Amino acid sequence: MGAEGRRRIHPRSGPPRGFSLPEVLASLALLGILISISAPILAETVARERLLAAGSETAVFLRGLRQRSVAERAGHGLRFIRAGGSWSYSLYRDGNGNGIRTADILAGRDPLLRGPEAPETRHEGIWLGLPGAEVPQIPPGTGFIPDPFDPVKFGGTDIVSFSPSGSISGGTLYLTDGKRAMAIVVYGPTGRIRALRFEPGRGWRQVP
Repeated sequence: MGAEGRRRIHPRSGPPRGFSLPEVLASLALLGILISISAPILAETVARERLLAAGSETAVFLRGLRQRSVAERAGHGLRFIRAGGSWSYSLYRDGNGNGIRTADILAGRDPLLRGPEAPETRHEGIWLGLPGAEVPQIPPGTGFIPDPFDPVKFGGTDIVSFSPSGSISGGTLYLTDGKRAMAIVVYGPTGRIRALRFEPGRGWRQVP
């Protein structure tokens, strides 16, 4: 057999065969199904993390004000005001050594340092409040949180005061995205600040 007969026949080279129209349509349909399934899960995750970030940032802010009051040997305070259905807060410095008082604020004796501000200006979709549904009290409390339209629960006042000795007026702030909630709990005499989050069906859990 001559050289022509011994020559091997190689497979034809060239670009790979493309996809057929039915294959492309099936792939697009599958992709659409996956997106429709994953989009709500992704949205829930983003909303949950946004609320967690807002709550954690608020706790850090309060701890910083406590340290600042001790370091500067001057009291500070946050005054919360509700206007038009939404809550905002402003930061004041104790100007006469008797703590942050509404009368001193109105008279200018406790000067304004910052504000008014609101959580929604820093975290989209987050505000001071509670979800529309009934939310159980933080253990060991029982029953539901009274007056869900008042998320600033510091006794009979809407002022959170920080003294030069390190103590804080005790109470709880609530943040929400309309479905879940974050609670920033302040233990007055000790100055301890704790963040917890609430999710329907799971209850309250402490944030590390």
